[in-house]
Amino acid sequence: MTLRRSTPSLTYDLAWASARLGVAFLPAILFPSWITWTLTVLLVLGVVFLIVAAFMYSYVAACPGCGGLVQGLSLKMDCVGHQCDHCKRFVEVEGGRIVLTPPDRVSDVPSFGVLLRGSPGELPAICCTCGAPSTRTRALTMAGVSLDIPCCDDHEPSVRLRKAAGRVLLEVASLRFAQALGERDGVDVVGSGPYSDALARIPWISALAGIALTWLAFVIVRQELPSKQLLAGALAGAGAFVLMHFVVGAGFLVRRRLVRG
Repeated sequence: MTLRRSTPSLTYDLAWASARLGVAFLPAILFPSWITWTLTVLLVLGVVFLIVAAFMYSYVAACPGCGGLVQGLSLKMDCVGHQCDHCKRFVEVEGGRIVLTPPDRVSDVPSFGVLLRGSPGELPAICCTCGAPSTRTRALTMAGVSLDIPCCDDHEPSVRLRKAAGRVLLEVASLRFAQALGERDGVDVVGSGPYSDALARIPWISALAGIALTWLAFVIVRQELPSKQLLAGALAGAGAFVLMHFVVGAGFLVRRRLVRG
């Protein structure tokens, strides 16, 4: 299954980036000052990175397992950890073609995730880094969760704990470990592709909070305060950051529903 560039995908991502650029420039346009321009530059740098990623991950291909369309692929990366949205099998790129990920795949970085349901208790006796039988554990506390992570004598744990869509996500380098834990606990094993972190719903609260902060900045600038421009700029900048969260979250969901190749 050869990769091809998706025009709808690239077009959407560039339009999405344009919306984020608009939010980034909002504080500097409404309340020009050194603080708002500093915040704008920081936000714009993040958007520029996303524009580069849009071109890099604008390829699609038919899943070799089910034939469904897999998005967010790249010709320059192996894409280990990408997952088909249809059959949930893991895929990767070899020589410009999409292939199924072998069950013993070991990634260079934590790429295979398990959405934890409460405390998982004792984890499977498999090294989370290489997939071999584990010989020891390492205590790890992240995202408010404490786990004893299995590993072998040759490797330290290659693992990451973080919050994703309101749940705790354990990401490991070994697909064998992730699938064993997922099957044992009946939980989802998820990928780490560029569009795998979509929120469960549009973050309307972020939109309202961003608008409220911007409105408050307008109120402050009309007051007789010695540092009103600085305060208004700080509020507008905070509003832009919160609005950016809304644009990113909404963009993920809209992209997943609209872009079909």
